[in-house]
Amino acid sequence: MNKKGYTTESGGRQNGFAIEPEINPISEGESKKSLFLFIGILLPFLIGGFYYLRNLNIF
Repeated sequence: MNKKGYTTESGGRQNGFAIEPEINPISEGESKKSLFLFIGILLPFLIGGFYYLRNLNIF
């Protein structure tokens, strides 16, 4: 039986290669850049939301 291109129900292999792409771990430098970028985007929203709620005279 020729199993070229054969794929099992659980994913298996296709044409001798794994279907899933290779997983490349994120380096520590990229992780720090992502964290700073996330904080840099989140901080203006938090500050803006605080001033918005403050101007509604709820507090």
